[in-house]
Amino acid sequence: MAKAKTKKKSSAQGGSFKGRILVVSMLLTSIVALPTTVLLFIGMLPTMAARLGDNSKQKTRVLTVGFMNFAACFPFWYKLMQGGHKFDVALDLVMDPIHIIIMYSGALIGWAIEWGLSGIVSSMMVQKGYKRLETIKELQSELIAKWGPEVTGDLPLDRFGFPIENEKES
Repeated sequence: MAKAKTKKKSSAQGGSFKGRILVVSMLLTSIVALPTTVLLFIGMLPTMAARLGDNSKQKTRVLTVGFMNFAACFPFWYKLMQGGHKFDVALDLVMDPIHIIIMYSGALIGWAIEWGLSGIVSSMMVQKGYKRLETIKELQSELIAKWGPEVTGDLPLDRFGFPIENEKES
């Protein structure tokens, strides 16, 4: 019982010890690599927007946009490394409108890929569903031919569950 109270207390105070260590280490790393942090923060803004706007369970939009966005940011990160990993080089890279357009164009390509592929996949799934429906109808017709119309469930039944015979037949 005492353990449950201490867990609630630590989570109410801002997280576990491991979580705090992770946050502190991320902050220290971002300060040490400040030029990279600035470049990637500004260059990856479309990915952050995709993360905020993606309500799906799988987060496929974030992955597609993020990978393409990072692929477009990577050459500029390489230029930053070639320039000595200095803060002024990072600012020069993010202040050039052409560089920003290229970085954000990568995210735009990711959005286009996600939009196009989701349409293709959905149409393939619809076609697969229609094919399955045809197969089921064929199997049903085979069962009706083998066992008679009683297996369809369409015949009217009396209160005991037996099919009602037509008055014309008697």
